[in-house]
Amino acid sequence: MNDLTLDRPSRRKRQRSRAELQNVTSITQSAVIALVLLASFGLVFAGLHMAGAGFASYQAEAFLQDWAGKDAEPSAEAWQVAQGAAQRAVSLYPVANGEYFDRLGRVHSWQQFNQPYGSPDALSSRLAALDAYRASLEARPVWPNTWARLANTKLHLALFDDEFKQALEQASALGPSRIEVQREVAMIVFAGWAQLSKQERANFLEAARRSVAYGPREANQMQAMAAQHGLTDVLCDSLHINVKTTRKLCQ
Repeated sequence: MNDLTLDRPSRRKRQRSRAELQNVTSITQSAVIALVLLASFGLVFAGLHMAGAGFASYQAEAFLQDWAGKDAEPSAEAWQVAQGAAQRAVSLYPVANGEYFDRLGRVHSWQQFNQPYGSPDALSSRLAALDAYRASLEARPVWPNTWARLANTKLHLALFDDEFKQALEQASALGPSRIEVQREVAMIVFAGWAQLSKQERANFLEAARRSVAYGPREANQMQAMAAQHGLTDVLCDSLHINVKTTRKLCQ
């Protein structure tokens, strides 16, 4: 027997090894391609959902802008369409989206906007708004506008608890330069004045002072708001004499 005959088993083993390696490589490549395709499909699916959520959110916002311009409760039909759109935006987005939950809360807040504080007829819509604002703040805890809206909802529910006061504190502290937030905080403080302690009143009046300092229009609005609740003297006493002179208030 020559050396060539003795090497045949070794050659067969090497050939089988190469074939097996090629099979493993082929299987691995197929698995990688399958995973890539699955990931691509997942991304496309998520992208379609995000696009759908964005469109639904835009639709809900259009209704909110219309209601704000009219300053009136929406019709039942308009509210149903807006609520459906806002809910779809929340449901379609892959993760909790603070902006979309906030918008859903605003839609619920508008449903019975003109009902008085503590109205049992508005209980359901206001509790739904409260839940949406809470979900929004879980996803986006440093957004002052949502804290202000949560406090406003608690005011409309006539629930002056620790959550109400925390919401006021957070809104005031997180949005010192957001005049719309300070204005809303001041309005809530004036409306809920009797439910606040002496120290809380003193602390939250800072929102009114910021609003007065912002400009003449805001200053006049603050004075009118305070007068509405019989708190003109309270507001005037909290302002520095230079501010009162500059803004021509409390004359």
